[in-house]
Amino acid sequence: MANPLFDRALPEDLASIGQRIEYKGKISEFHRLVEIVEAELKTVSEDIWPRRWQDAAVDIRLDFAWADLQQKIPRVTGRISAEMPAVCQRCLEVFNLSLEVALEMLLVRADAQGDDIEQTAECEIWEIGEEALRPGDIVEESLVMSIPLVPRHQSEDACGVLAGEIAESGLKTARPFADLRSQMEKPNKE
Repeated sequence: MANPLFDRALPEDLASIGQRIEYKGKISEFHRLVEIVEAELKTVSEDIWPRRWQDAAVDIRLDFAWADLQQKIPRVTGRISAEMPAVCQRCLEVFNLSLEVALEMLLVRADAQGDDIEQTAECEIWEIGEEALRPGDIVEESLVMSIPLVPRHQSEDACGVLAGEIAESGLKTARPFADLRSQMEKPNKE
């Protein structure tokens, strides 16, 4: 049996039939996500990597429908959740990062009319370059975009030993641009 998440389909066909995709998968099924996690884990000792992290669950629900009454613009809504390992940038320990993504997206062809899109401007736009798309690509891109630039534990109390050692040592964080405003406001002396 084919998996509609990873099969290519026309967005119009998915919207016409009101396709719902509910899928419980693994991080290993999303190659870009695996590459990002591996790159992150390579910054720490391999002996502290979580076992079988690639088997972590990814829960997906996608609903396809029409965004407009003329049935010109397909729309996908849904929820994606995943747990993946990340390295806390505060304490440099590995922790489980929870990702929760709420989707509300228009699937728009490059030649679409601007007036049609303006009516539903509250949605994100996914420009369709090919005839068919893989819904799994939307899921993967959404997860990648939801990864924080600086992953860290939700609270400093959850951080490990290294964060405590830095706090106790009294080291001050370097803030190279902290005084930039005052420097810019000084008259230029040439």
